[in-house]
Amino acid sequence: MWVRGGAVFLAFFLLFTLASLAVPVPLFPGSIIHTLFGLTVDSYAPFVSALANGITYGLIVWLVFFLATRRLDESGVSDYKNRKGRSQRGNKKRAIKQ
Repeated sequence: MWVRGGAVFLAFFLLFTLASLAVPVPLFPGSIIHTLFGLTVDSYAPFVSALANGITYGLIVWLVFFLATRRLDESGVSDYKNRKGRSQRGNKKRAIKQ
């Protein structure tokens, strides 16, 4: 699960970072970085803004993915426990031969 989560974070980090660099529309976390830290708007300002956007939105998407996967895994385990011991054709319990 951690490998899939890392891949999801990396994909969306790259997506939002590159989108922030390509589209000159200010997105929320990156647009206020300069004001919060008192940075001057120089040639590196778009890169700092893009990194902040990539990290922020990558973490948000990763968190949603992690919680959804965890919930689906838990329900899958409970479904498996409910089906255990039942035959595939009906709901009758299997007879255990001793």
